[in-house]
Formats: sequence, structure tokens, C-alpha cells
Amino acid sequence: MAAIFDFYGLFLVVALTFSSKNTVRGQPEQIHMAFTGVSSERIVNYVTQSQDVDLKTVALYGKDPKQLDQKSDGESFLYPLPQNQEVDSKHHRNLTIHNVKLTNLEANTKYYYRVGDPDNNLSDVFSFSTNEDSLIYAVYGDMGYKNAVSLPLLKDEAKQGKFHAVFHVGDLAYDFYEEDGVTGDKFMNSIQPVATLVPYMVLPGNHEHKYNFSHYINRFSNMELGVGENSGSGTGLWYSLDIGLIHFVAFDTEVYKYSSDDGQIARQLNWLEQDLAKANKNRENVPWIVSLAHKSDFMDHTNFTYFSPLLHKYGVDIHLCGHSHNYQRYFPYFKREIDRQSDKNVYKNPKYMTTVVVGSAGSKEKISQGLGPINKLVTHIFDYGFGHLQVFNHTHLSWKWENSETYLDSPVQDNLWIIQENHGMRTVV
Repeated sequence: MAAIFDFYGLFLVVALTFSSKNTVRGQPEQIHMAFTGVSSERIVNYVTQSQDVDLKTVALYGKDPKQLDQKSDGESFLYPLPQNQEVDSKHHRNLTIHNVKLTNLEANTKYYYRVGDPDNNLSDVFSFSTNEDSLIYAVYGDMGYKNAVSLPLLKDEAKQGKFHAVFHVGDLAYDFYEEDGVTGDKFMNSIQPVATLVPYMVLPGNHEHKYNFSHYINRFSNMELGVGENSGSGTGLWYSLDIGLIHFVAFDTEVYKYSSDDGQIARQLNWLEQDLAKANKNRENVPWIVSLAHKSDFMDHTNFTYFSPLLHKYGVDIHLCGHSHNYQRYFPYFKREIDRQSDKNVYKNPKYMTTVVVGSAGSKEKISQGLGPINKLVTHIFDYGFGHLQVFNHTHLSWKWENSETYLDSPVQDNLWIIQENHGMRTVV
């Protein structure tokens, strides 16, 4: 009799456990938010490892963490991870990717939120602020899951409110597709403490090219649904948005080597010129133009003969990029013309665009020694770190590069002021 009871008791425990696991499913992970180009919105992307696309995609949010009285419904789709030949097809994975917009946000307000399916599983409660005045942007490229030297400092500064958004200018995870996408999962979860606090804006680099940029496009589908749609690009590979006094324009330098679409080059260039022309008509309200890409004109496999004239003609103030795993800052220049400012830390009414390389956040490929044209170079640092960009008013922009090594008494190792009193288009020489 005891044996029968033990059998049925064990059966009941197993049945309840099985039922519980089926009830609580779809744990949200890899959560990250982005700007949409509309100041009263944010768009959150997250993943569930379950293949159940019938899971609801919901964001609950509000000003009180104990009373999330606003709700937004989103959408999800199944992403079959590209098949790696080294992985047995029996173990092939799929991810369910969710996107949901938080709307009707008030300016300069702290919000709390959680995402998931209220009937199954919700995330922890996170928070973010809708600051609009004198925002500080953390800018870097080339940060992977392994040897992400800058990540601890990024987490600390995000918590302390020392920056309000991130622009990661290409080369993420190193590489998303490895271990059948598990490296991508690990990377996305590793940046979650930053990317749930502040918008985490991205653009593609050469390390995203595998499987026609599939991991980038899908894992960051919130870029396409947000800034892609609102800037008219229709993609997360290139886009633009206005935030305060800055017009940010991000473009894809990898199209020349890796694109399988012959028309993509022309579409991007046409969009870029139209976008910059429109931005110039609005410079009285949004005077600064900041361009972002993975590479610059002196780097490999990038046909900047098309990009450079547009950036120069339409008066782009500063170009921020990565690819080289170090820090480099240049005098303002265009082609062979160099504006050698007398003060290397203050550029007064520069004639040309300033280029900064900040591919120094940390990856398994470590620091590299490669530099661009020495005759145009102001300074370089072969160490790990990231930049801070801030605009104070119509005429003053601040850039700082901060070393990620925690033992340093003064982490800021380079700083630049750009004072520009004559924003506008330039003559192409």
C-alpha cells in the first residue's frame, strides 16, 4: 500500500511540476530599449526562448513602480536562427522576438516598466527617464561578450545617470552567430543592465555581416520599427533622428563589401542626401549634425568617395566611428585640406568635419595599433574606453574620451570643445 502511495505521490509531484512549467513560460530576456524618433515614445525589444508565438507581447508602465497603470500591446515573430553547419540540425534553435512601444511619455519624467505576458511571465521592473535637456551620449564601437572591458564602467555610469543614451557604432558580441547564436544571447543579456535604463542605439559593423546581417536585423528589429520608420529609411541599417539640438544620422559602411542587394547602395545614398538636405533646412532649431558609422574614410572596404562629399557639403560637424580597436582624434579635414586649429582641444569655427575613432570598448580581438593618416592626427590612445558627447547650446559641443581602467585617478584622457558659430552647408572643394 505504501509503495502504491509513493508511486501516486511521485506522479502527482511530477504532474504538478510539469503543469507549473507550462503555466510559467516565456521568460523575457535580452531586454533593451531604443529611441523611435518621437520624443514621447520608446520601443522595447526582448526575447523569449519559447517557440510559442501565441505569447502576448505587453509593456506595463507608469510613474509608480507599484502601480504600472499604463499598458501597451506589441507584436512578436519567430526568428529561426541561421543554421551553423557545425551544429547538429536536431539542436537548431528558434527565438521569439518581441517589440512593444511605450507611448504618451511625459518629458523629464522617471518611468517604471516591465514586459512580457501577464498571463504567463513578466520581467523584473526596470526604470528609465525621459530627460530632454543637455543629454550626454555614451559612444563606442567594437564591444563583444568576451573582454568587454568597458562594460562594468558603462553599467556604473548608467546607474548613476552619467549618460542618457548609448550609440554603439557597430561590431557587437563578436559574434552573434557563434555557438548557434548563444554568444549573441550572452551578449544581449550582458548589456541588459545598461540597455533597460537608457536607449541603446546601434548600427552595423563588419562583424554583423554573417548570414546577411540576420542577427543584427532581427535582434534589433526595434531599430527598424522605430527610427527606421520615422526617418523614412525603412530599415535599422541606416536611420536618423533629432534629439534636442542634435540631428543624428547613422549609415551603413558595410554595404560596399557585404550587401547581397545591388540596389542598397543607391537607396542609402539617395536617402542620406535627402535626409541631410532636410536637416539643413532646420538648422535654426537643430544646429548640430552628428554622423555615426562603423568606419571612416581611411578604413578598408569602405567607399567613402560617395559618403565624404555628402557629409562635407551638408555641414556635418563630427563623425563618430569604430572599427580600429583604439582611440583616435583628428583635425577637421576634407580630402587633402586640413584645418590645423591652434588649440588642439578647442576647434573654433572649424572649416571641415571632425573625425573621431572610438572602437576601444573591448572585445576578444583586444587593442590594435592601426592608425589613420598621421598628418591629420591630433592624438591617439592604445587602451580601452568610450566617449561622451554633449551639446550645451547652439554653438558649443563637448567630446570626452574616458579610459575604462578603474585604477586611474582621472579617467578622462582626451577632451575637445567644438565651437561653431556658422552652422550650415559648405562648398565642395
